[in-house]
Amino acid sequence: MGVLPGHVATIAELKPGVLSVHEGNDVTKYFISSGFAFVHANSYADIIAVEAVPLDQIDASLVQKGLAEFTQKLSSASTDLRKLKPKSG
Repeated sequence: MGVLPGHVATIAELKPGVLSVHEGNDVTKYFISSGFAFVHANSYADIIAVEAVPLDQIDASLVQKGLAEFTQKLSSASTDLRKLKPKSG
Protein backbone atom coordinates (compact mmCIF):
# COMPACT_ATOMS: atom_id res chain seq x y z
CA MET A 1 0.00 0.00 0.00
CA GLY A 2 1.35 3.41 -0.88
CA VAL A 3 0.09 6.88 -0.01
CA LEU A 4 0.42 9.51 -2.72
CA PRO A 5 -0.92 13.06 -2.98
CA GLY A 6 -4.69 13.02 -3.41
CA HIS A 7 -5.05 9.61 -1.75
CA VAL A 8 -8.56 8.86 -0.54
CA ALA A 9 -9.01 8.70 3.25
CA THR A 10 -8.58 5.07 4.30
CA ILE A 11 -8.26 2.80 7.31
CA ALA A 12 -6.26 -0.36 6.64
CA GLU A 13 -5.05 -3.29 8.70
CA LEU A 14 -1.30 -3.85 8.50
CA LYS A 15 0.07 -7.37 8.47
CA PRO A 16 3.60 -8.36 9.51
CA GLY A 17 6.18 -6.98 7.14
CA VAL A 18 8.34 -4.03 6.18
CA LEU A 19 6.97 -0.49 6.40
CA SER A 20 8.83 2.24 4.49
CA VAL A 21 8.48 5.81 5.77
CA HIS A 22 9.33 8.51 3.22
CA GLU A 23 10.19 12.00 4.49
CA GLY A 24 11.48 14.15 1.66
CA ASN A 25 14.34 12.18 0.11
CA ASP A 26 14.90 10.09 3.25
CA VAL A 27 13.45 6.58 3.57
CA THR A 28 13.42 4.69 6.87
CA LYS A 29 12.33 1.04 6.93
CA TYR A 30 10.76 -0.75 9.88
CA PHE A 31 9.62 -4.30 10.53
CA ILE A 32 6.13 -4.20 12.02
CA SER A 33 4.33 -7.12 13.62
CA SER A 34 0.83 -5.79 12.89
CA GLY A 35 -1.19 -2.62 13.22
CA PHE A 36 -3.37 -0.11 11.42
CA ALA A 37 -2.82 2.70 8.94
CA PHE A 38 -5.07 5.75 8.99
CA VAL A 39 -4.70 7.73 5.76
CA HIS A 40 -6.18 11.21 5.99
CA ALA A 41 -7.71 13.31 3.20
CA ASN A 42 -4.53 15.46 3.15
CA SER A 43 -2.51 12.33 2.18
CA TYR A 44 -0.75 12.08 5.55
CA ALA A 45 -0.89 8.78 7.38
CA ASP A 46 -0.87 7.73 11.03
CA ILE A 47 0.54 4.28 11.70
CA ILE A 48 -0.35 2.38 14.86
CA ALA A 49 1.84 -0.71 15.21
CA VAL A 50 1.97 -3.36 17.93
CA GLU A 51 5.75 -3.55 17.42
CA ALA A 52 7.96 -1.54 15.09
CA VAL A 53 11.72 -2.10 14.86
CA PRO A 54 14.05 -0.25 12.49
CA LEU A 55 15.43 -2.79 10.01
CA ASP A 56 19.00 -1.70 10.70
CA GLN A 57 18.55 -2.85 14.32
CA ILE A 58 17.53 -6.40 13.41
CA ASP A 59 20.22 -9.09 13.45
CA ALA A 60 19.33 -11.44 10.57
CA SER A 61 21.42 -14.29 11.98
CA LEU A 62 19.50 -14.18 15.28
CA VAL A 63 16.18 -14.16 13.42
CA GLN A 64 17.24 -17.21 11.37
CA LYS A 65 18.44 -19.00 14.50
CA GLY A 66 15.17 -18.31 16.33
CA LEU A 67 13.10 -19.42 13.34
CA ALA A 68 15.07 -22.67 13.10
CA GLU A 69 14.57 -23.36 16.82
CA PHE A 70 10.82 -22.72 16.73
CA THR A 71 10.41 -24.73 13.50
CA GLN A 72 12.18 -27.68 15.13
CA LYS A 73 10.01 -27.40 18.26
CA LEU A 74 6.86 -27.25 16.16
CA SER A 75 7.80 -30.29 14.09
CA SER A 76 8.60 -32.31 17.22
CA ALA A 77 5.49 -31.26 19.19
CA SER A 78 3.59 -34.38 20.20
CA THR A 79 0.12 -32.83 20.55
CA ASP A 80 -1.91 -30.09 18.93
CA LEU A 81 -1.98 -28.30 22.30
CA ARG A 82 1.83 -28.11 22.35
CA LYS A 83 1.75 -26.74 18.81
CA LEU A 84 -0.67 -24.00 19.90
CA LYS A 85 1.48 -22.84 22.83
CA PRO A 86 4.83 -21.70 21.45
CA LYS A 87 7.17 -20.26 24.04
CA SER A 88 9.35 -17.33 23.15
CA GLY A 89 12.95 -17.30 24.25
